[in-house]
Amino acid sequence: MQCSACRRTNSESFENCNHCGASLRIASLEVIRGVLPERLHFLKPRSYSLGRSRQNDLILTEPSVSKFHAQILYEDDGYFIEDRGSLHGVHVNGVRVQRSELRAGAEIQLGNVMLRFTALGKEGSTSEMAALPWIEQQQLLLSIIQTINSSLVLSEVLEHVLEAVIRITRAERGFLLLAEDSSEAEQYETIAGLKLRLGRCGDGSPILPGSGAISTSVVTQSIATGETVATGDALSDPAWAKAENVIARHLRTIVCIPILSPRFDAESSGADLRPIVTGALYVDNQRTSNPFSVESLKGAEALARHAALAIENARFFEREKRTILELRSTQKQLLQSEKLATIGMMAAGIAHELNTPLTYILGNLELLFMQNPEPEQRELLDSVSRGTQRLQGLAQSLLAFSRPTLEQRSIVCVNEVIERCLEMCRYQIAKKSIRVERRLASDLPKISINPTQIETAIINLLINAVHAMDAGGCLTAESTPFNSGVRISISDTGKGVSPTIRDRIFEPFVTSKTEGEGTGLGLSTTLMVIEHHQGEINFVTQEGAGTTFRIWLPSALDATTS
Repeated sequence: MQCSACRRTNSESFENCNHCGASLRIASLEVIRGVLPERLHFLKPRSYSLGRSRQNDLILTEPSVSKFHAQILYEDDGYFIEDRGSLHGVHVNGVRVQRSELRAGAEIQLGNVMLRFTALGKEGSTSEMAALPWIEQQQLLLSIIQTINSSLVLSEVLEHVLEAVIRITRAERGFLLLAEDSSEAEQYETIAGLKLRLGRCGDGSPILPGSGAISTSVVTQSIATGETVATGDALSDPAWAKAENVIARHLRTIVCIPILSPRFDAESSGADLRPIVTGALYVDNQRTSNPFSVESLKGAEALARHAALAIENARFFEREKRTILELRSTQKQLLQSEKLATIGMMAAGIAHELNTPLTYILGNLELLFMQNPEPEQRELLDSVSRGTQRLQGLAQSLLAFSRPTLEQRSIVCVNEVIERCLEMCRYQIAKKSIRVERRLASDLPKISINPTQIETAIINLLINAVHAMDAGGCLTAESTPFNSGVRISISDTGKGVSPTIRDRIFEPFVTSKTEGEGTGLGLSTTLMVIEHHQGEINFVTQEGAGTTFRIWLPSALDATTS
């Protein structure tokens, strides 16, 4: 880049001529219409690309601007603008042009963005020129701070902060590190006690975790002193030349700025008050040893101060969100407990009402057996007796639901329990012409259960499977050894569980059946029974393809020891 004053060549990163000291900023583009992060862009004696893509020299984020909209060319001590095949074209002073020279006061329209071109002169030594970098930094910082403060989502805040520090310093790489103590912190790489949350190249592309290789020594000194650490050429700086990552990555220009909390360390006091280091902003260059300008460092430090507050606010907001979610979960559990308490009261009343007629029935059955009935009559009486005993067991289960009681468990083979349940549901299954498949393993460990309760749980699942297959289908009962216990699977080929109730399917009174067909207590009772036996229950479903409920129960040995 050639200085307009002395005609000597300078690096594009220089703000002032390295030979005569003249300012290399000789023109500006001011945004007079359009919502853009930067309102003022300064032009040096070189060419610039304009567009929405990050690959442009001047990034215009307005959606109406094409990705690669136009190019400003510096030729013969003047600036020209060319259309790069944009969608909406380039207009200068209201006229659409393919190429046009830019004169002082020219108004350039790119999509919905209007820019004013101003020539600042070529002397580069006036007080007005000297003040322009400060104006640019203030404009940029103001827009960045507004962007950062517009979000309370931590990930978005971190992205905005890192993007901003790269823009301010024009660095080749940038990284953001944070002090983390959450359970999620393990997923991030640790550098000097901080977690590396983000890494970006100058063009905005991400740097993959583990491939950053930043200077740990520089970060360590910055967070230890609480001050900015900067070096113009790390490879030739005695303080850093022997650092492992400096050598490995050929790092040249490095800057690390600590992010200091607005609060102070509780262990410090008086003159020794120390701010809490909550993170660090780190940028570096590998291709150039030119130091970052004083203005850009001041801007980055100011950004770090605002970023500290924005990050604290975002973290506070996330903590509050977690607290609200926990409170909602607790409230949900309390409501569940109230529902269960109501069900318990209802269950106790129903159990008492059932016990009285059941006592009469069993007493009369005993009298009938004493009269030596015929074989066919005895078979019918046996069937009535088994059904009555089952009702009596259910009444006892209802009482156990309402108030915990001691219970008798038996060591049984689960296949026998499944067969009994299928037999009890034989009528409902046959009524809908449902085919039954048994896949019962023979090498199952014995389980210690209350047979009546487990039968109730399995029957609930069988009845639900039958109801899910209105037009017939296949019901599969399967038992397999699993995880030092037994897994029972009841599958159907029905319509599947509706997405609207999947998350609440085990709650009391939740049902997909129409009013009068179901109470919504079957699965909640099943869950209670399985958990009471130290087991687990879950399900998989596909709408229109069927559902499988899986029960796991520990073996008799594991159930005894637990």
